[in-house]
Amino acid sequence: MAARRASAKEVRELVDSLGDRLGRELSTQSVLFHQAIAERLGLKGTDHKYLDVIGRAAEAGPVTPGDLVQLTGLTSGGVTGVLDRLEAAGFVRRVKHPTDRRQLVVEPVVERYAEIGAIFAPFRERWAVLCARYSLDELRLICGFFEEATALMAEEIARMQGGVAGSRRR
Repeated sequence: MAARRASAKEVRELVDSLGDRLGRELSTQSVLFHQAIAERLGLKGTDHKYLDVIGRAAEAGPVTPGDLVQLTGLTSGGVTGVLDRLEAAGFVRRVKHPTDRRQLVVEPVVERYAEIGAIFAPFRERWAVLCARYSLDELRLICGFFEEATALMAEEIARMQGGVAGSRRR
């Protein structure tokens, strides 16, 4: 039996639900979840997310404070403030650049990042159980949607900051 084609109204209602109710609820819960993790680590919520930016960027090579300005859209003073707090909490250290003595590199402190991983472990287990309910094709579809939604969000951030989409280094 062939699947019934959705009406324009049904599609519009689902798109509105994704963009308004469900998207907003997921976004809010995500912010609150990361705030709770940050509090357990003795950090501000935004500082916890900057740790993620630093960690992912460092996987590709040395990360300078200037790189973080490009990646986050913060001012250099804003990045300095974040790095001061993260360094004081023992999550990053600033060291000399391996090839340019005039620059500093921000290094994640691996042991402290392991603490974050431990806090996330129960969530990752529950996430795996949730994902196991979906077929491989459905998971691919969901992953594609997340990738496109993330790119859309990055483009909107760049637009609001007066930049060009895709101008971020990583």
